[in-house]
Amino acid sequence: MNRDFERIDKAKLILEKIAKGVNPVTGEQIENDSFLNDPRVIRCFYFVTEILDNVRKGAYNSGKNTKFIITPEQKGMVEFPANNIGVNEFSKHVNACLDLSISKKLSGTELNKRLKKLGILSEEKTEESKTRTITNEKSKEYGFESEKRSFNGVEYEMVVINDKGKNYLLENIEAIMES
Repeated sequence: MNRDFERIDKAKLILEKIAKGVNPVTGEQIENDSFLNDPRVIRCFYFVTEILDNVRKGAYNSGKNTKFIITPEQKGMVEFPANNIGVNEFSKHVNACLDLSISKKLSGTELNKRLKKLGILSEEKTEESKTRTITNEKSKEYGFESEKRSFNGVEYEMVVINDKGKNYLLENIEAIMES
């Protein structure tokens, strides 16, 4: 069993490095034009690392739980990075502290949907007829901002959560997820 845990830990470490844009063999940055820098691929790597983490903890959940449940103790264990983060990263840090044998995972998509329903965030149609999440006049009051980011030389606006927003979301996450 320990051998399996070692292999899971090693696989997780390799996937995390790739997701962060680092070649796990050489330690060098992965070229910007590599498919490994595509946000969809990066999300996939993070998803797999979360599954490995849950398997390691003995808390892998195949989706049978339908309700989001977080205890005050679990909330107290959540640690966020000091910089502004997106909803997917927010969800990742919360999920790391959940008991997935009784709670469903928090997803950035679902959280965005609930925040739009509450009027904290909004949505707009792009020129390609897709929808994207944006801030509105209420967003700043709740700790949400828009930041310019760049991927493969293309600039885009990303909704991010500052410290005020992280605190607001964590304090009110149960009510938000029930709305």
